[in-house]
Amino acid sequence: MNDVDIGIDFGITNSDVVICSNNNFSYKSLRSEKNIHLSLNNIIKNVQEESKIKSIAVTGGKHLDLSDNFDGQKIVKKNEIDCIGLGAKKISQLDSNFLVLSCGSGTACVAFENETATHLGGTGLGGGTIRGLCKLAAQIDDPAEIDDLSIKGSQIGDFTLKDVISGPIGNLPEDSIAVHLGNLDMMDKLEKEDICRSIIYLVATNIARLAATTALAAKLNKIVVVGRSPNYSLYKEILTKWIEFSGLEVIFPENGEFATALGSLEA
Repeated sequence: MNDVDIGIDFGITNSDVVICSNNNFSYKSLRSEKNIHLSLNNIIKNVQEESKIKSIAVTGGKHLDLSDNFDGQKIVKKNEIDCIGLGAKKISQLDSNFLVLSCGSGTACVAFENETATHLGGTGLGGGTIRGLCKLAAQIDDPAEIDDLSIKGSQIGDFTLKDVISGPIGNLPEDSIAVHLGNLDMMDKLEKEDICRSIIYLVATNIARLAATTALAAKLNKIVVVGRSPNYSLYKEILTKWIEFSGLEVIFPENGEFATALGSLEA
């Protein structure tokens, strides 16, 4: 068995794991348990099937509730904001200052400047909101199914600018959403595809605008998007559209959902 260092990011839905052996990285994700001790136990057992663990770094969720060792193995607890920033730098390979948009069940904005991560805010809107609203309104909470349906749907339940006003508002395009799910006359006509599409639009549009205004206020011209929510193709498309509309560069690094776990090995 090879010796490995592991970094764990405990999320509400998934716990992400980065495994480092001789500076080579591999990734895995396990479903989170409500009890973080059980989540840790499951992860360690999973990794130990193939490797011998040298060190364990943890962050995210209720990681501070963990003891300082597990079965004789030291548990090193890392600040989540530092992990988000350092992980985004490592996985994006950017040297310049940037904003990290961490898109999980909720969403956080973290500035990374001069090798220092600073929490600038966030929102309770996120991937958890998408799943929760889709389950409430369409009885669907499987991310793959939501993704597939949202691509096929229409936005007949939303009002765009061209639906409600006769002239421009600033330089906004006429297909901008004026009211999310505001077309009450169409509510009884919405298919599941339409519901999923409108919900992702609601969440992603507002997150994109939050990210853009936060980056502009912090004088950062690049946004690195990490986390699992960009796995929704429509979500990624909307973020790209509105962040670029604001004159900013948006970057979606490969394996971005593991950035915070990776950062726990860097912090």
